[in-house]
Amino acid sequence: MVLRWIGRTLIAVGTLILLFLAYQLFGTNFVTSRSQAQLRAHFFTGAKTPIPNRTATLFTGGPGVSPTATPPAEAPRVKPDLGTGVALIEIPKIDLSAIVVEGVDVPDLKKGPGHYPGTPLPGNSGNVVISGHRTTYGHPFYNLNELSAGDPIYLTDPDGEKFTYVVDHNDIVAPTAVQVVSNTKDDRLTLTTCNPRFSAAQRLIVVAKLQGPTPAQPIS
Repeated sequence: MVLRWIGRTLIAVGTLILLFLAYQLFGTNFVTSRSQAQLRAHFFTGAKTPIPNRTATLFTGGPGVSPTATPPAEAPRVKPDLGTGVALIEIPKIDLSAIVVEGVDVPDLKKGPGHYPGTPLPGNSGNVVISGHRTTYGHPFYNLNELSAGDPIYLTDPDGEKFTYVVDHNDIVAPTAVQVVSNTKDDRLTLTTCNPRFSAAQRLIVVAKLQGPTPAQPIS
């Protein structure tokens, strides 16, 4: 009788473990998919309010003096709120297209890849750092290891401006290697994820360099 009870208990526990694993591997994908759909729907509507297409007039004299035309001031950029969409990341090599959210805490990464707060936003000077899951919650960085030198990565900001980064190299580091998120003198993108798959023993990083014109200055 006791053995039968123990056997049933072990079966029940085993079933619960299998259900939990199934949820982690497949069920969490639905959570992220729903979040991504909502983020995409509102991503481009978060662009800054356009300034009217006209010049402001500054009067520098009295009657009979021609006014001096001055260009309109550019709307100030503000730091994004945690959990909001800050960029669209596209990596053709691994068929990835996802909205990047601000923040890398557990609730943030459930929505998609996360931008490290305190690092520059896409297109800005310095080291733009983005982290993502490799095996759960949509596993956006599942195939990050397939990237190699020369592969393009595209980041589009909420204003529709697109920035191109080209992979320079990848590396495997310890989880304590905080230097990968430090700012740099060059303008780069650093992608980070767990390594190997289904483990957090190491970190896989991919470093890509910004191409094109001089980037904007970071938000103060």
